[in-house]
Amino acid sequence: MSHTTAESTAPGRRVPVDWIALANAFDNIARGVRHFLHLDTGAVIRLNDRLVDASTRARIEEDPGCVRIESIAARDQYRWLEAFIPTVDDLELRLTLLQSMQGPGSFRRFKAALAARPEHLRRWRAFRQEQIRAAILHWFHARGMTPVPLEHVERASPDASAEPPSRRAADSARQQLYSAADGLSPRDLQALMSLAEYLRAARSALQIPADSTVGDAARAFGLVP
Repeated sequence: MSHTTAESTAPGRRVPVDWIALANAFDNIARGVRHFLHLDTGAVIRLNDRLVDASTRARIEEDPGCVRIESIAARDQYRWLEAFIPTVDDLELRLTLLQSMQGPGSFRRFKAALAARPEHLRRWRAFRQEQIRAAILHWFHARGMTPVPLEHVERASPDASAEPPSRRAADSARQQLYSAADGLSPRDLQALMSLAEYLRAARSALQIPADSTVGDAARAFGLVP
């Protein structure tokens, strides 16, 4: 489910992006794993439907600042294979790749054929990355948005001489979190990661002061009364 507001779909809206995280999300093929883009911060939130609790899942899905990222369809990726083959100058390899496209398992056979040719495998990976990037740009433009690399987003420069009074408390809390995480099951760790990604995105979007407490941050977006 994807939620957008009038602001999020306004033509030309600039959205900060982490290209690597975004490419991984668009290239996701894992079942039950969904990704959301936080429009204000550019954070990519990974949501495993089997591991994340219902309240966290609902909070992310219903947040108007989070947009669902749909993975690139297999039929589109198949077209990439077809488009790459004519660029191969080795006739023998080109014929092998054409044969690999026949019937089920074409993706596996295609990769196997390239595995023995490192130079062509590198070309294919670069070609594929360009296709993913083009798909991401199309996704943004279709929604009237413009992706902006994170490093180009203007940020208020923090005063290095002013250390938040709660820094020591925050460091202590992090150490407690690390210790607690050691005893968590993989399922609980995944749930914790999804919630942490969302909290970090929401905190940045709301510009909560750095010296606020964890409770202040939680109350700001309705996690606690």
